[in-house]
Amino acid sequence: MEAAATGGLVAFASLWGTLTRLGLQGLNTYDGQSIEPLVWAQAVGCLVMGWVTYSENRRVLERWYKPLFPMVSTGYCGSVTSYSSWVFAVFQAFSNNKHYNRHGLHNVMDALTQTAATVGLSLAAFWGGRCLAGRLRLTYLDALFKKPCASASAADAHAECGASLAPHNTPAKAPSPVCAHAASIALGLFFWIGAALLCGLYRPFRRETYALVLSPPGALLRWQLARFNQAPPQNKPSVSGAIRRWPWGTAAANILAVLVYCAAETAQYVGYVTGPQSLGAYTPDACNALYGLQNGFCGTLSTISTLAAELIAMKPPRNAFAYLLFSWTIGIVISILLVGAPWWSLGMQGGCASASK
Repeated sequence: MEAAATGGLVAFASLWGTLTRLGLQGLNTYDGQSIEPLVWAQAVGCLVMGWVTYSENRRVLERWYKPLFPMVSTGYCGSVTSYSSWVFAVFQAFSNNKHYNRHGLHNVMDALTQTAATVGLSLAAFWGGRCLAGRLRLTYLDALFKKPCASASAADAHAECGASLAPHNTPAKAPSPVCAHAASIALGLFFWIGAALLCGLYRPFRRETYALVLSPPGALLRWQLARFNQAPPQNKPSVSGAIRRWPWGTAAANILAVLVYCAAETAQYVGYVTGPQSLGAYTPDACNALYGLQNGFCGTLSTISTLAAELIAMKPPRNAFAYLLFSWTIGIVISILLVGAPWWSLGMQGGCASASK
């Protein structure tokens, strides 16, 4: 039942993570912007990730209620950040998909600028979160609310939480885990159903509400793929051993998200004709659903915050650089095959172009 409760909280947090990402993108979209709006969402997600993965904060969260840590790290931080949207934006810069008046070298420089800005700001924000965690520790809330450490032994609880948190002769009573698990499952389901009802009954902002409805499946799939991040032990260092130690669960989630994102992009804009004669989607609901698939499902399936944490944890640094380069290259190649090839052969001004471009 704990796994279902964790899934419920991950789904719940993914809704708020998607709202945060879309809100930050909208806030930073304006004429004359000097950097991609998504960069700020990546920074916020990595900042919170750095704070919550601080060992002391993680221990406190798991002592309170174990599913709280994956709710914040996997559910919220992973949904605020998006690897698929970032890689596709880099591909757009390389290919000059937005038709700016510039030549090939400028395209390359723009793509490298977006890459460096995202990676650099994400890593800096992660370390900023770690520094912030040293000042804003959750242990302060332990003392504030006088929460007993019911899961520890009496001696451990006395040493860790302090003698003032519970009387010596009165054992602390922990909340029923069954009730907590049931509440967590209900919370995720109710908010997911609420998002679906909002999408179906309220037409304005339907692109965003489609994204909300499709956010929990992406976050839950990424949470399950994280199981493959446990690499087998390696007795001696080697290239093959280093590759086997890569977090392949995160890599699989990011690569799958790029595949779906690019397929949805092509389905929206392939061809030169809009309307019923177009090669792809053309109705408002179909266009909104594909947009929601990109920013909801793909946005929460892929993650930069987890990637940043993995890069910092990898040793030696060249192994982290190789993992980052592999992930980045695979994403660009997929974008070329699924979006570039149809664009250069069939065009990308059809389908939903008249409605959203």
